[in-house]
Amino acid sequence: MKNYVKYTIPLLLLLAFVIDGQLSTLFINLTPGIITVSSHFLLIIALYSVLYIPTFYNVVIFTIIGFLYDIYYLNIIGIFVTLFPLAVYLIDYFYQSLRFKRVTNHIILLVVIFVVEFGAFLSARLFEVSNLSMFIFVVYSLVPTLVFNSLLLLVLQPVLEKFFYITNKT
Repeated sequence: MKNYVKYTIPLLLLLAFVIDGQLSTLFINLTPGIITVSSHFLLIIALYSVLYIPTFYNVVIFTIIGFLYDIYYLNIIGIFVTLFPLAVYLIDYFYQSLRFKRVTNHIILLVVIFVVEFGAFLSARLFEVSNLSMFIFVVYSLVPTLVFNSLLLLVLQPVLEKFFYITNKT
């Protein structure tokens, strides 16, 4: 691994952190009624960063980004500080037994987003931040989020493969 990859990927992750918030706000304003769509561009980048950066370095980066995510979006420290490193470990675990293919990327992304979204929902219910019912969460938030992020990965996968291939090659 080249030394500059260690600096390029964290900058890309910070950019993805900013883009996530903007895309989520855009699609919440565009969707009708109470449907909420959360962008997880950060986790899409994590699918690729796990392959090129050591796990410990990834966990440190995603813990810091989880801390920023908690401060910026939730004002409660702890939910995404634990969920993002868990997502990195989960992605790394899946890639130890599965090969890197487009189909497996989609399946891994859906599982990781489900774990992160459901973990955030359960944490919000546990800490009494939200009193949203399970049915409303699944129908109006989780399913649209999974569909949107699956389509986002479908569109961005060729670009990300090319970017990470070029970054790894040079």
